Amino acid sequence: MKLMAGSFTVILTGSALLTSQESVQAKSQASTKLEKLLAPHKASYGYYVDQYLLNRKENDSPDTNPSTALFNNTFAKFYKGDGTKLNPKILQENIDKSVKISENVTPAEELRSYITDRQDSPYDVIRGLGPYAEAFIENSNAKTLFYNLPTSELPADTKDDPGSGITWADEKSKLGSMVDLVDTTALWYYSSSGNAKQFYKYIRPFRQDPRVQVNPYLKAAFDATPQNDYDFPSGHTTQAWETGLSMAYAFPERFQQLVTRSSEVGYDRILVGRHSPLAVMGGRILGTAVAASVLNNSQNKSIANKAYQNAQSVLLHSKVTKSKDDYKNYQTNLKNFEYRMTYGYKPISSTKEKMRVPKGAEVLIQTRFPYLNATQRREVLYTTGFKSGYPMGQDTEGWGRLDLFKAGAGFGSLLGNTTVNMNAKRGGFDASDTWRNNISGSGALIKKGTGSLTLEGANSYKGGTFIKDGTIIAANKDALGSGNLKLSDGTLKLSTKAVSVKGNYTQGKKGTVRVNGNSRIVAKGTGRLGGKLVINLKSKPSKKHVLFKFSSRHGKFAHVTVSGGYKGWHVAYTKNGVELVK
Repeated sequence: MKLMAGSFTVILTGSALLTSQESVQAKSQASTKLEKLLAPHKASYGYYVDQYLLNRKENDSPDTNPSTALFNNTFAKFYKGDGTKLNPKILQENIDKSVKISENVTPAEELRSYITDRQDSPYDVIRGLGPYAEAFIENSNAKTLFYNLPTSELPADTKDDPGSGITWADEKSKLGSMVDLVDTTALWYYSSSGNAKQFYKYIRPFRQDPRVQVNPYLKAAFDATPQNDYDFPSGHTTQAWETGLSMAYAFPERFQQLVTRSSEVGYDRILVGRHSPLAVMGGRILGTAVAASVLNNSQNKSIANKAYQNAQSVLLHSKVTKSKDDYKNYQTNLKNFEYRMTYGYKPISSTKEKMRVPKGAEVLIQTRFPYLNATQRREVLYTTGFKSGYPMGQDTEGWGRLDLFKAGAGFGSLLGNTTVNMNAKRGGFDASDTWRNNISGSGALIKKGTGSLTLEGANSYKGGTFIKDGTIIAANKDALGSGNLKLSDGTLKLSTKAVSVKGNYTQGKKGTVRVNGNSRIVAKGTGRLGGKLVINLKSKPSKKHVLFKFSSRHGKFAHVTVSGGYKGWHVAYTKNGVELVK
């Protein structure tokens, strides 16, 4: 008997080892597949983050200058610097869009686009800081000459902010380190769009078609600009993105608002009659690539770190004003940003090509998601990327398809099992964060660490939700995806009336679930209960309210706490759930 038992034990152990080995192998294969999916694609110039310092005036061709070669697969296929129109349809649509946008300018847009044109480009982006804008201006000694429309048309020799001898902000101010990062990113030779402009020589829209409406206060000033002051790519837009992403790195609390404002600067350039949609999309692409390059350069690491610490210690704790925040509406920001990704162009090739994440692009959301590793941040960019096939979204590396607004809202899909390890002691997004995208995919969400993660999207990821520490706040009926829910430790909190669990609900003895008196969890599978149930009666419940509904219930909560202004309520267990009764 002992021999048989021993033999049986050996067989089991061997089987367990085999299963363990298979599990390790499966994980390794999944990791290899993910790495391959997220691997960068090398362009003819190499990787932009490695070559950006070659954006010099003496490097005047795509063979020598990455800022020019960046558009080899996009604008270079539409237009040649000698005036040859390689794709007349795309180019005519570009002018038609310029006409339509410039013809329909509201008074508010006329004022904003005028100021955008006159101000130094970094100053333009400050408004994206919203209620922190005044504190930034005060603590950075930021200056501009332009706040309102003039009383009459400006003379031809009018200078804008950069030509007026003033500095947009002071590197020796209280926010000097934040200013230094912006200056390092947006105000150096490698930041310029000028070399690409001089190569492509694409004429500004108001000179191509008299239907393009120029801001009436700026017509003389525009007409006085030299003929070789070209359209593509937009310099203001390039610099706005360099500035916006630098500010967002230092102050990620306004990440999505700052990228929205950066995109709006480009739109303002069309409103005022100075640039075309293709030009401002080109500016977004170039500015994004430059910002990522500067932040990836190890020599700038100290500058970036100091900027972040500077913004967190000074700006975050400054007195917040009640001034108007033009970017407080999330849905409006989303709508505007998505439109400006394409300006209404339709795809000109397949929309089903896999996303490409440029080398080093993950640094752009490093401070926005401090609890994610570099691979996870690349996955965020991959799963939130824009569809392929659009005119300015076909560059080899993928800069044109980065959707940084959606990336600022978390994963778009879980490609594999995703562990989120947050540390509340570090504060900021490590302590509390919100993902607002609708998350799909085959993977699972595994919550570790002491921080709190709110899920606002209608999620459909299939691998299940596993809470091992900290808190997950379900703020949508489908927040928990389409798999099982296992609450082994930490807390699940409901901030919506009903939350669906598409699989089984399992709560261990160390888990806590927090609900309101009128909320409920409905699981298609079984419910295995344990741990704590905390009920907050913010309002009077119905006479017999179902808190939990399962296909079948097993076990009970070890501890139940009922708080709030309504007394005498307790839980009753049924065959298929838990009710709140009096």
